[in-house]
Amino acid sequence: MLNLSEAARESGQSKSAIWRAVKSGRLSATRTYTGDYQIDPAELHRAFSPGADGRATDGGAPTVSMKRDPTELERAEAALMQSQIERLLQLGALIRHELDSAKKDQDASHSQAGLPYSNAAAPARSADWLRRLMG
Repeated sequence: MLNLSEAARESGQSKSAIWRAVKSGRLSATRTYTGDYQIDPAELHRAFSPGADGRATDGGAPTVSMKRDPTELERAEAALMQSQIERLLQLGALIRHELDSAKKDQDASHSQAGLPYSNAAAPARSADWLRRLMG
């Protein structure tokens, strides 16, 4: 049986880490009549298993990599989605270009007509609103 200090030294953990593991229930220990904790070495090894370098590690679940190579279907779907994204970007650029050219044409026709700004319908709407209010 090991006390907290011996368990800490044996496992490579701090004394407070051992105490916290006992308090949380992750590491079982018995209390002596003096109030000290006694820890079974096998229990210590279960909770803080030694790593590859000889130092103890936390006894949590081992880390398993879930990464895998994509299947042929996943690669085909990714390629299809990428081509759809590229087409949507091209379509967005085309729409933006058409809107810009329509705006230029509208501005040009308004300047030829002598209008001070491109929103020619706004004064008529204001006048209609004013006539309805006064009317």
